[in-house]
Amino acid sequence: MWVSEKGKGNLERYVFLSIAFLFVFVPAAIRYDVGTDYMSYLSIYENSWQLENYKYKEPGFYFINWFLKNIGAHFQWMFATFAFIFTAVAFKAYPRKQTWLLHFLIFSTLWFSSFNIIRQDVAVVFCLLATFIFFEKRYIWFFLLTLIGATFHQSALFITVAGFAALIPLGNQIKYRVAPYAFIGFIVFTYLSMNVVLTHMEQILSLVGLTKYAGYFSSAKHFIARDFGTGLGVLAKVLFSIYIIWNAKAFIKQNKNYWLLIVLVFAYAVGVVLADKIIIFGRMADTFVVAPIIAGYLLWHMPNNKQLNRLVLGAFLAFLMLTFFKLSFGIPTSYADPKRMPYQTIFSE
Repeated sequence: MWVSEKGKGNLERYVFLSIAFLFVFVPAAIRYDVGTDYMSYLSIYENSWQLENYKYKEPGFYFINWFLKNIGAHFQWMFATFAFIFTAVAFKAYPRKQTWLLHFLIFSTLWFSSFNIIRQDVAVVFCLLATFIFFEKRYIWFFLLTLIGATFHQSALFITVAGFAALIPLGNQIKYRVAPYAFIGFIVFTYLSMNVVLTHMEQILSLVGLTKYAGYFSSAKHFIARDFGTGLGVLAKVLFSIYIIWNAKAFIKQNKNYWLLIVLVFAYAVGVVLADKIIIFGRMADTFVVAPIIAGYLLWHMPNNKQLNRLVLGAFLAFLMLTFFKLSFGIPTSYADPKRMPYQTIFSE
């Protein structure tokens, strides 16, 4: 990616971008039984009665499966198609400068998870692209892209709602001072008073009609305590999020629409804190994972406190690199087996 920026012309740039594209697309497209949910998606593809459950709930996901089945495509084309959409939309979000940084942030964070939560990560990259477009004040495109993302996974609607919330006119004092203090305080409060927060979250989700997510609170499968990991990863993510929120004023002065980023970072941090105790809240963090990706990229470009910003970013990138390396081993946990090792392809089926 870094070499593509140094190309002498568009042709050279596109050649290097194409190589980078294939490096991340091909392994995802040709994998066989790699990823926790691989067999679940295979079962959905092969059983029409299971696929029908998504017809109105997530029609984008349904249509791709329905179309491939009706043309008699091998099931692997379904995995390849979603891998292509995921990679292509992520690449579409790339800027002209520091492409390597955004590339690293996206794929160190999302690539392995895209082997598991296929629908949700396709929705995430649409939301990633939509958020950059929101910063350019192209609001109709923002809402359109998040709604397209929601046709693959309904969680994208939370980003849509966040976009609406970010457009509510608020004074600078609220965005610069009140909100950052409140957000950071709530993150700390959530960690210290988990039960209080969980009770109110269940009530709010039920009230707004998100009964599916409210149902997780009574699910013996999902609502279980985390009994693996050291908690250092949570600490790194939360500290990085708090640093971004603490610098809300600097971000918003660069672009008033970066207020959306602050809102998303807050939601992400809360999800990370909750997931440290209850596993299913990892899905909440996954929904808002666009926040640290975009925050990391924008932090590099902040004109104030460059040395400190890049020191913090460097530490966060090092953490992501170590996490990616650890995840590559595919170590099973009490909750799930990521089934990454040994990596096998459809050609060895």
